[in-house]
Amino acid sequence: MRRRICLIPQPQKMREADGQLAVSDLTEIVASQQRDRDLAVLLSQRLFSGTGHYLPVVEQKSGNGRSVVLSSDADLDASEIAEVAQERYELTVDSDGVVLQGATPAALSRAVATFKQLLPSDAFRRGGGTTAATIPFVSIEDQPRLRWRGMMIDTVRHFQPKAFILDLIDQAWLHRMNVVQLHLTDDQGWRIDIPSRPKLREVSAWRSETVTGHALLEGPGDGTPHGGYYTLDDLREIVAYARQRHITVVPEINMPGHTRAALAAYPELGLAEKQPVATTFGVFFEVLEPTEETLKFSEDVFAVVTDVFDSPVIHIGGDEVPLEQWEKSSNAAEIMSRHGYDDLRQVQGWFAQAFGEQLAKHGRRIAGWDEVLGAGAPNDTIVTVWRNEGYAVRAADKGYDAIVAPEPYAYLDHYESEDTNEPLRIHGQTSVGKIEKWDPVPEGLDGSQIYGAQCQLWAEYLPTPRDVEYALFPRLAAFSDAAWSEMEVRQADPVSERIAEGYIERLEAQGVNHRPLDGPLPWQQGGTGVRRRWDRTYVAMEMDEEKFVYTADE
Repeated sequence: MRRRICLIPQPQKMREADGQLAVSDLTEIVASQQRDRDLAVLLSQRLFSGTGHYLPVVEQKSGNGRSVVLSSDADLDASEIAEVAQERYELTVDSDGVVLQGATPAALSRAVATFKQLLPSDAFRRGGGTTAATIPFVSIEDQPRLRWRGMMIDTVRHFQPKAFILDLIDQAWLHRMNVVQLHLTDDQGWRIDIPSRPKLREVSAWRSETVTGHALLEGPGDGTPHGGYYTLDDLREIVAYARQRHITVVPEINMPGHTRAALAAYPELGLAEKQPVATTFGVFFEVLEPTEETLKFSEDVFAVVTDVFDSPVIHIGGDEVPLEQWEKSSNAAEIMSRHGYDDLRQVQGWFAQAFGEQLAKHGRRIAGWDEVLGAGAPNDTIVTVWRNEGYAVRAADKGYDAIVAPEPYAYLDHYESEDTNEPLRIHGQTSVGKIEKWDPVPEGLDGSQIYGAQCQLWAEYLPTPRDVEYALFPRLAAFSDAAWSEMEVRQADPVSERIAEGYIERLEAQGVNHRPLDGPLPWQQGGTGVRRRWDRTYVAMEMDEEKFVYTADE
């Protein structure tokens, strides 16, 4: 009986054939070009850990045995996000062996990830997997629909250890995603060391406790300090690990709002009285003041960020920026007068322009949440659309690159289902079935007008790696399918069926704490304590609507 080929995301073209190839019959991995060697070594390591069969990496085929041949047509500038054609690859498995060929090394990386999924589920174990692994005969021609296929990880609301970030990069690679965005700063913490600003690691990286239950219930704190930060060596390791898989790590430094943690260390950068690092969740009134001193701070931060991260894009946040402080600010009034602004929101645009100029000196461009679109962002800004897909249309009409990441479909911190036993989430509901039916290219646009799509893992209610995994899997399968494959391809072989018929087995072999398809297991449920489900009505935001849910100051 032929084993069903279960690939996620679904390739654009796939032809199956009768027969299979035993991994034990393979003799070597051939990579004749230096640029392909790292991927050959990665593949050798993955095959050995999952099957116990070691394949040496060689430059030239050594005999008449069956080989795995890797080759790419051209090199790729590592400082750029690959275009879709640059990720085109072909994969063939037949009685002669395996051939993986890509337009660039980035494309070859997607081919290796696909090849990994052709192995049986037990081959996903890190040791003691199947020694009798076989690979079905198949021919694949594939390339992504969208250029940017991202996953954002919030390391602020709950700090996640470096080892887990590396695991998530592996999962992003396996799902043929090419961007991991690290949310590194917010009101509840600061997670990157800036040597010239030591108080960021000494003060901003730590909070005294964390609210229990949903923040809107205004429950007590847990009385337990929480925090952490990544050293620069940690972050360099993360970047290098991702780069080996041709994944770009995009850092997010959220400014000028969501800066309570930074202002706890350097209150002179704001206007309000000094407040501690936030211990609850929501939107806070404190924002950065539009001063030269503040721009010196951002300049110091960006100098470190651009030294550590090789991403061509630096995300500056820019979401949920309250205006109350600037209404009382003489600095904001002076900025408005000097530039002829008639809307206080343009002060946020002043920040975006300044940040863009600072980062341009380092050869980088900025990305920002869709609020920057109305504030007046630089022309080369990448707009991450979260409130309403209409902003993607507006961004495209204005000539901006848009990443589609709308809350109803891309926010994986929403509830997984209507099951009353689901653990605590912020609100809403985003199921596998909902993502499966979603087209990330908004009506009225074609794929060439959308830069990409991205899912978000906001971590207010994801305190541990196990909680993150439960929220992420199997929904990441549905999201990656939407970001990679054309709608007709997805509809011809629904991702929900592929999840049920092979994907879950792979997660279990890896020990991933996924959500079962029929609902949470007893130890995954919210129970009746502080992690119990609590619903509030989720109302999608209309165009040009600013809706802030403020928290009470401590």
